[in-house]
Amino acid sequence: MMPEPLGTLAVRGRAFPIRDRSQVVVASSQAGRLAHDFGLAPRRAKEVAIVVSELASNIVKHGVQGEIVVTLDPQRGEITIEARDVGPPIRDLEVAMTDGCDDLGPIDPALFLRRGGLGTGLGAVARLADRVEYREVGEGKTITAWFFLPERRPARL
Repeated sequence: MMPEPLGTLAVRGRAFPIRDRSQVVVASSQAGRLAHDFGLAPRRAKEVAIVVSELASNIVKHGVQGEIVVTLDPQRGEITIEARDVGPPIRDLEVAMTDGCDDLGPIDPALFLRRGGLGTGLGAVARLADRVEYREVGEGKTITAWFFLPERRPARL
């Protein structure tokens, strides 16, 4: 399917409730498909899917419940991924975005299997997305990641 010209599409969004691992897989694969249909190259669409997978996995691991909202905005030439959850805040975002760490610091390698991850998820989100923002909201938090279409993508240093 060929992407439609940017000016012909309205802003569209899709919300994925996240409460268990099966919903992580659904959200990730659907987000990748939406990104590709929106006009991202296959590799970049897979990066969208990875970001959704990492953020949704964190909701399952660390939140009580949450959702992933994928918004396609043709006027801005961007895809926005919002991970919203009810759960504790991230105590130290900079540390949490460091590979091999959680929000308290380095993860003991003996705990990797029990905790269900290596502590690389938020770092991957920061590396793959064009922009990332964290906000504490009410009883939870929102992490937003942006992906820009190539012609709208700012130059990276």
